[in-house]
Amino acid sequence: MTTDLTAPTATGISHTSEDSAGMDLSVPTDSQLLHGVVLRPPQWELGIQTNRIAQLQSLDSDRAVKVPGVVSCITRGSFVGIVAVQRTQAQQACALLNASWLTPVAASADVQHLTNQAATPGTVHSATRYEWNNHLAADAPDWAIAWHRDNHLTVWVNTKRQAALRQELCALLGLAPEAVRIVQHGQHTQDGLETAVEAALLAWDLHQPVRVQAAYAPAALAVKVEQNQTAASQDLPDRGQWSINALDPRRPSIAGRLCGLDSTSTTGMALQTEYASVPVQKSGSSLVATDSHSYTAATVFAQESHFDEYCENHQLDPVQSRLAQINSDRGQQLLRTVAQQSGWDQAASGPAAKAAGLGRGIAYSHIIDNDRNPPQEVWSVWSVELAVDARSGGLSVSKLTVGHDASHTENAPPTPPETQRALKDRLGKWTQSLLGQAQQGVNSPSEQDKPRPLALPEVQVINSARSLDQPLAWGPGVELPAAAAIANAIYSATGLRIRETPFALPTLSPDPPLTAKRSRRWRNSWLGGLMAAATGALVVAAPWRTSIPPVARVDTSIFSAQAIERGRLVALTGDCMVCHTAPDGQTNAGGLGLDTPFGTIYTTNITPDRETGIGAWSYKAFERAMREGIHRDGKHLYPAFPYTAYAKMSDEDLQSLYAYLMVQPAVSAPNKETQLPFPMNLRPLVAGWNTLFHRDRQAYAPDPEKSPLWNRGAYLVNSSGHCAACHSPRNALGAEKSGKNNFLAGGFADNWEAPALNTLSSSPIPWTEQELFQYLRTGYSPLHGVAAGPMGPVVAGLAQLPEADVQAMAHYLASLNPAAAESKDNQAVLAARLEADSQANQKARLLPGETLFNGACAVCHDSGSGPVLFGARPSLALNSNLHSDHPDNVIQVLMHGITRPAQANLSTMPGFKNSMNDAQMESLLQYMRTRFAPDKPAWNNLRKKIAQIRQQQGHP
Repeated sequence: MTTDLTAPTATGISHTSEDSAGMDLSVPTDSQLLHGVVLRPPQWELGIQTNRIAQLQSLDSDRAVKVPGVVSCITRGSFVGIVAVQRTQAQQACALLNASWLTPVAASADVQHLTNQAATPGTVHSATRYEWNNHLAADAPDWAIAWHRDNHLTVWVNTKRQAALRQELCALLGLAPEAVRIVQHGQHTQDGLETAVEAALLAWDLHQPVRVQAAYAPAALAVKVEQNQTAASQDLPDRGQWSINALDPRRPSIAGRLCGLDSTSTTGMALQTEYASVPVQKSGSSLVATDSHSYTAATVFAQESHFDEYCENHQLDPVQSRLAQINSDRGQQLLRTVAQQSGWDQAASGPAAKAAGLGRGIAYSHIIDNDRNPPQEVWSVWSVELAVDARSGGLSVSKLTVGHDASHTENAPPTPPETQRALKDRLGKWTQSLLGQAQQGVNSPSEQDKPRPLALPEVQVINSARSLDQPLAWGPGVELPAAAAIANAIYSATGLRIRETPFALPTLSPDPPLTAKRSRRWRNSWLGGLMAAATGALVVAAPWRTSIPPVARVDTSIFSAQAIERGRLVALTGDCMVCHTAPDGQTNAGGLGLDTPFGTIYTTNITPDRETGIGAWSYKAFERAMREGIHRDGKHLYPAFPYTAYAKMSDEDLQSLYAYLMVQPAVSAPNKETQLPFPMNLRPLVAGWNTLFHRDRQAYAPDPEKSPLWNRGAYLVNSSGHCAACHSPRNALGAEKSGKNNFLAGGFADNWEAPALNTLSSSPIPWTEQELFQYLRTGYSPLHGVAAGPMGPVVAGLAQLPEADVQAMAHYLASLNPAAAESKDNQAVLAARLEADSQANQKARLLPGETLFNGACAVCHDSGSGPVLFGARPSLALNSNLHSDHPDNVIQVLMHGITRPAQANLSTMPGFKNSMNDAQMESLLQYMRTRFAPDKPAWNNLRKKIAQIRQQQGHP
């Protein structure tokens, strides 16, 4: 049997080239791929939960197969899918499928099961939610590729369930196990077994590689208990209703069940803890696909944390309470031994210990590991002691006691020997990483910037083997209680209950921020507040400001690696390198000319060069420039530098940005002098501008009524991201127009239109959160177009940010246009209609510009079924720029092309400035507007606008 191949490189992509049979196992290239989309039955999630998945009765695919680019409509039992050249084409065709479904009548056992799980009306008292996040998984949807060739099926996927996947594919397709090759593609997505089965079913008869991407955004595993009123008086803390938003990893995939598979696998882990109940599948949105270990780990984290909360609320000893419920002799003995060896004492977790910042936590698990042969019972107990730093809020584990026991250890597979010391070191490092204590290094030549070694805790390992010569029998089941034990210890030390992993340590600081203390002191003095307001107004309006003395040397040795890396991300969010780097110039050395209605303003050198850069700037001078727009020498900076947005940045981000800039290479590059016409050349007048338009210089304050994701997005968009600087209209004095309707309502920057991001968006298909995320992350949205002009470098920077930050920005921006969320389900249908209308537009066929279009544009932008020749194939019928009231962006792209795409895989586009005259360009634009935006009026003064843009240099 061919084994599973996992050979990811440092970049996380598998480059395994050949197996023993000589078959190329490299991931197929984009030009080889077809794309599949699967039709799910209505309310399929409810059907999964009730074990009554709908069955296909009839299917009309006539309209779907006529969508340009569709290759085939695949049916197998109740499984239905579309394969097309592009994923958007498959989505559009899938939306046009007309299917009728029949939901089976519930069996009596199912009805009884649901009745037992349902709450009696009016008894639900409270609900507690625990989240388990896979910190290694990216925030992008999982994907898989399948290719049936030479009597073998090859699947590229990220999954820990290779055995279950191979078994299911063999059952569905009648294959021998050795005919299935499973290749880990190396990207850290969510578990991809579901998409792998779908890709295999779609690719089976086509003999071409088919890629399937999950239609849902990844989500954390969430385990929830709904406590009813009667539970409060019971002895057991779990007498509520436990639910989990995940597909049962022991059951076949959804596609497999639609094809008729309905067996329950005996693989994976089965929870046996006596006082814990198995959660039922339940979700208000999407059920998460996951592996057995993560499924069980999330359950243990939730239930062991909840048990500890119950004991705390009822003043019970968590060890004795567990012992009273455990029926297993080996489990009881292990828990007693760990408690004794760790010096467990309830008094050590009382008020005195909490006041000293000390805490202890314990957690227990009992499972059956069915992946062993024979299945193996595993007991595990973790006891954690930790301390919290009262000043920084940082946590450190001081002592760790781990106990484990397992049945059938004599049959355990041979494992490489591991010394007791090596095991303890590994456990200590792993535990500290759960707390976020592991330092991540960045590229830096300085020795002091290298990560410091972790302070490892004292570790005890207790192995309840029956004889000394038995193997250690260490496995993933042993680590299940770790997170709950740490969370329980954190609560013991701080009084804060953390119900989400990984633990968000910055929230643990017991002392309020200094700014909060200062604000309270000022609030306590009415006179002080009045004086502060008056003084602030005078300072802002002052046409002169004092200079801040230069520093002799900035000591960069005090900057930690974490602070420098954080500063790099802040710089990427704020596009520092984009604006402060001239064409063919050195990074951050300035000299880029910014075209404004008042003249050209040149950016300055922000490298740590003492003479021409900011090398002599103290942090105080740097902060003043960022928050107030004042140079170190006291002169006012022009508001082309978006200090009105940067003022909202947090102190931590500003300090990290300062650290990052100061460790970059110093470049001696004299600044170009900005020469604006009178009276704009008088910098003291900016003081009056600040009085009118820069009154709020405080850091962003979160909205307590909004979610953390929304607040994070709002912070990034409105501070370092300074999106409104381009995407909001400006008044005659160059300030952003005030008022809710003007916020992100569209503007112009560097001779390009920055479209509206609110309800005034002219996009033919409303922007959803998912489309915004894909566009901001990759520079391309199939339903809107490609990032170009000034937006290209922005996306290139965002691509390096944590995906969670980009997701937060998309979430916040989507909230500004709630109508988009309402139209989400109709997007594919609307896209298909727009494409069809553009193909059938007879009025456009009569225009002279069609010949120009066919010669210059159709080879890349025609929505036919031919292959994608260069990168993406943006649909012009869906392009937001063609539907805009302003032709500027379309002219810019046609004239100057796209020479530096946001991502390399998007390829470039040639410009036609030197091959088309103004009349030809006008004819082409009229044709494109008429054909692809037939509901929009013709653009006015096209010839004049074309002539103006022809004189411009164009954006690189």
